[in-house]
Amino acid sequence: MNTPLNVITLPLAQNNIIEASAGTGKTYTMVTLYLRLLLQAGENNFPTPLDIEQILVVTFTRDATRELRQRIRERTQSWLKLLESYQQNRDKSEIKDNELLALLPYLEDHLALAIQRLSFACEYIDKAAIFTIHGFCQRILRQYAFDSGLGFKFELSEQNQEQLRQVNYQLWRDKFYSISAEQAQIVRQVFVSPDKLFKQNERLLTGELPKVKQALPFTDISAGLDYYQQQLQQFQRLEQQYLAEFIDWFKQYEANLNQQRSKSKKFTDYFDAVISATTTIEQRIALAEKLLPIYFKKNKEVELPTFVVEMEHFLQQFLQNDFCQKMHYLYVAELRQRIFDYQDSHNEKQFDDLLRMLRDVLQKPSAHQLIALIRQQYPFAMIDEFQDTDPVQLAIFSKIYLQAATNETTTGFTVIGDPKQAIYRFRGADIFTYLSIKDSSEQHQAIEHIYTLQRNYRSSAKLIESINNLFLNAKNPFYLDEIEFIPVEAAQQTSAFYIQGQAQKAWQLLQLAQDENKSVTMEIMAQAFASHLQQLLTASQQGNAYFCADGQEEQAVSAKDIAILVRNGKESDIIRRALTQKGIASVYLSERSNVFTSVAAKDLYRILRACLTPFNERAVLAAVGCTLWGLTADQIYQLKQNETEWAALIERLLHYQTVWQTQGVLPMLYQLFQAEQIPLRLQQFDFSERYLVDLLHLSELLQQAMNQQQNEEALLNWFELQLSGNSDNEENRLRLEREQNVVSIITIHKSKGLEYPLVCLPFILNSASNRKETFGFYHDEQKQLVWDLHHQQTEKVEQEAKAEEMRLLYVALTRAKYQLIVGVPATFNAINNKSRKWDSKKLTALDYLLLGGQQHAAEQKEVSYTTLLTKTLADNYEIQVITEADEINCPMQSATPSKLSAQQFHQNIEKNWRVTSFSALQAKLQALYGEHLSDNAQDYSDNAIEIDDEETALSVMPLSIYPPHFTPFDLPKGAGVGSVLHAFLEKLDFTQPLKTPSLQTLCQYLGLDEQWLEPLRIWFSNILQQPLPEMGCLANVASADKLTEMQFYLKLGNLFNQQQFNQILRQYHPLYDQQHPVQIEEIQGVIRGFVDLVVRQNGKYYLIDYKSNFLGDGIEYYQPEKLAKAISSQRYDLQYLIYSLALHRYLKWRDPNYRYETDFGGVFYLFLRGMAVQNNAQTGVYFTKPSVELIEKLDQLWGE
Repeated sequence: MNTPLNVITLPLAQNNIIEASAGTGKTYTMVTLYLRLLLQAGENNFPTPLDIEQILVVTFTRDATRELRQRIRERTQSWLKLLESYQQNRDKSEIKDNELLALLPYLEDHLALAIQRLSFACEYIDKAAIFTIHGFCQRILRQYAFDSGLGFKFELSEQNQEQLRQVNYQLWRDKFYSISAEQAQIVRQVFVSPDKLFKQNERLLTGELPKVKQALPFTDISAGLDYYQQQLQQFQRLEQQYLAEFIDWFKQYEANLNQQRSKSKKFTDYFDAVISATTTIEQRIALAEKLLPIYFKKNKEVELPTFVVEMEHFLQQFLQNDFCQKMHYLYVAELRQRIFDYQDSHNEKQFDDLLRMLRDVLQKPSAHQLIALIRQQYPFAMIDEFQDTDPVQLAIFSKIYLQAATNETTTGFTVIGDPKQAIYRFRGADIFTYLSIKDSSEQHQAIEHIYTLQRNYRSSAKLIESINNLFLNAKNPFYLDEIEFIPVEAAQQTSAFYIQGQAQKAWQLLQLAQDENKSVTMEIMAQAFASHLQQLLTASQQGNAYFCADGQEEQAVSAKDIAILVRNGKESDIIRRALTQKGIASVYLSERSNVFTSVAAKDLYRILRACLTPFNERAVLAAVGCTLWGLTADQIYQLKQNETEWAALIERLLHYQTVWQTQGVLPMLYQLFQAEQIPLRLQQFDFSERYLVDLLHLSELLQQAMNQQQNEEALLNWFELQLSGNSDNEENRLRLEREQNVVSIITIHKSKGLEYPLVCLPFILNSASNRKETFGFYHDEQKQLVWDLHHQQTEKVEQEAKAEEMRLLYVALTRAKYQLIVGVPATFNAINNKSRKWDSKKLTALDYLLLGGQQHAAEQKEVSYTTLLTKTLADNYEIQVITEADEINCPMQSATPSKLSAQQFHQNIEKNWRVTSFSALQAKLQALYGEHLSDNAQDYSDNAIEIDDEETALSVMPLSIYPPHFTPFDLPKGAGVGSVLHAFLEKLDFTQPLKTPSLQTLCQYLGLDEQWLEPLRIWFSNILQQPLPEMGCLANVASADKLTEMQFYLKLGNLFNQQQFNQILRQYHPLYDQQHPVQIEEIQGVIRGFVDLVVRQNGKYYLIDYKSNFLGDGIEYYQPEKLAKAISSQRYDLQYLIYSLALHRYLKWRDPNYRYETDFGGVFYLFLRGMAVQNNAQTGVYFTKPSVELIEKLDQLWGE
């Protein structure tokens, strides 16, 4: 039995379920319980007060953890201030928090202690044990590595779908590359392709594999192919043996077959298919399947030929076996095992692996000690959104809190959720897992009670009343007896939405005048909703449409107050087009598409290809003819006829190529967009904003990828691979075009947990429950998921699909605060437009509720929508019939467009303020001192550094450890190589042996064959083992003691003073070049940079920069004194001074006890090629430590 929750008296030292209907303050309640545990306040307390690190809170998304932590922080600070005030003046009237006021009697005797505990919680809230389910599993497996038996042999990485696809490809090759041509045809029909197979079964690759109730006629994929071949051969034999007899019979009885001549065509189609040499057996079976049931059920007087009897028997067996589902099951089972084997043999683990690993550990007989440790660390646990759990997650928490011995640590366990909002079945969530915990079975024996939150703080009273009535109208609204609808009360009694001073109805219905096909209906609805919203927003601009919440001032309706809920991107596209036509800006908040699959990506690829191959006419024509460049067919023709214009185009493309090669792809694209007026061209399209955002996004991704590619051609090849859209990288997701004051379009699934003043449901009656699912799943009596391979539980499969639809409807209807705007058809979807026959399977979730449950549908099929709406919603709705979408009337005045004018800018812009970098400063110095800073400075010739005769002894140092022509000096030269080496070192764990796969990848990026594997291993081993002055070797630096690619913004608090800067360098900097002083124009702003590596070793911090410069083909060119010349020549000294100052400021900010003299170790410039061998001469290593006077003077000059 469900009991209304009293948050002050809820027993905390027991195991509870709290069911929180939409809008009933679930998060608020969780925070209150959290604070009760901190303060040990209220009735039925936990035996001891708990610290924030002892209260485990688990949610299912990172966003939810951040929100919950912030809500706890805010409420804790609020309670702390109220109690401190109360401690001073003892005035209860100042306490406006009802829960704190109710708890005050329990705190009176130890008020100072309560204040102390709240103060501590505020200070250390970031240490609170608030995790996602994956974060919790990771924490336990890391913290109790030895108790779990897993040790530290795994690394967590983001879910890598590409890795899983590779396992899938390998399984496909193993199973199907050696089969016969006949079986290959079967595979193509059943699985189509490895990619489609993977996508179709992706959600089955994690979690538990559904059970199978009956044995399969074959046990593996190969046997399945043999079995299917036998079935096809049997069908062929039937045709060969009886078909002639059947044709003769058909000609004799054709006139009597149901008297429907149109059906005779199905027979003739079948006969033609048999005769045709191009039709497959499967196609003929499909035709036979359609024609047989039509004729013989109503013609009992007709004596059926042997062919029909045998064929009917064959089809019954053939269809019942459902070969396709069984083959998918076997393939999925084997693919899962391959994936698990792969993951078990590799250290890299994905998030879902953590759940499986912890579940398996806890199931071991020896796990009792680990369970006891977890219970001691987290004596109380709250699990949020528990309706979205799955069997693996339940097994984890059940083992820890519900099945542990009763004589162990006292614990409390509370799960919070709403089974009515369980809508994530497609992600693997299982509502039946939640329902199983309510059964009080032996497996989950410790659930003491179920509580409910029954007061809604979100919606208006009229809206709540109407939704209560709608769901109470059906006896079993959610199809499952275990999910009960309990009406909620309204906290907002007078809140309403007003137009022209009149309070609006809770439901605004837009009804079709007559039913059309689905696509036409959606277009009409989209236009109708766009017109309605246009008039609504116009009325708001005139001050005639506003909200008024309880005790608050009127608030004008704006676009951001409106949400349109859809099922998918297709529905979003339809409604967005309609809104755009009405001049209403909108944003699709559920966009999950990959930017590389966009039209902009394909167009940008064509343009980059043209820039790289400007003399390839086909590439150039493809570029100028795409949407991005936008030339028409006539313009392209004229361009080809005009040699001057064509030559000018080639010249521009060559220029863009040069910019690409010298400055990078991003500067080149920005220059191209501006010069070719791309943004201006795009303005003619409705999708211009979307397109432009995609272009800028792609440009950034290309710039990031450029550092990982050897050259421009490699970057373009990488881009081409990305166009497949297989990457699941979050950075590749489409970005929002805009976010401020626009109509939000969002899927129902993503809208869960959100609220909006006005919610539009234009396509809510496009039921998904009646679409044909590829596979059938249902739950048995033990609430375990079953794969219905034998089609024996079709009704259960359909019922669970309809139940999910109903829960989706509930989520959609409960997002609104003031009004629901819903599109409804002229008649029930279940009534066929032509035959007028009733089909209960096509009832939508809303139909089901209006009809009071499906069992009444047939009796009330002639009742009009309006009659049922009046009966169910009473006077809480208003209905308007759509005749012409553009003529939808909204109860508001017609709008007159207001005069618009651009705002004038009256401030001053500081033109000297900018973001610069060392590279930019270096480029300016290079332009000033061309010879001193040559363009080829990164690749010195033999004459660049003079070598004395007595120093040539270094040249005989032992390079014999390398094969001939495979030394570091033989590696390719150029900036691209440096970028690849930097990226490799950035990801390298210095303390671990070099891994062959990593070296193989490095060879690929450098364009080297595998003969380089061992030389590279030797080289990097020497780099890591080379002793560095004061610091020791890199191989001793643990990952926790290094920071790679540290980005910084060094603030120039004062205007850059060139004269003072040179004076400071002249006085304190040993590498100052008197002949080439720093001459840079006055700038103000920040210097941005990336430090290759910061290391903490022996209590000091060291700054390290990698250089791949080629200074000569022997290590004698890499002595420290020679490196000093290269440092000075390239002004790397200016670079390390900037970097040192940035690190100095950072350390000074982070550590109040930091002192430059004792804590800053110095600067290493590692010229990697010179570190080819280990030696005491320190070849390849340049070390320095700027004087404290120099750093402090620079710090003062560039004041913070």
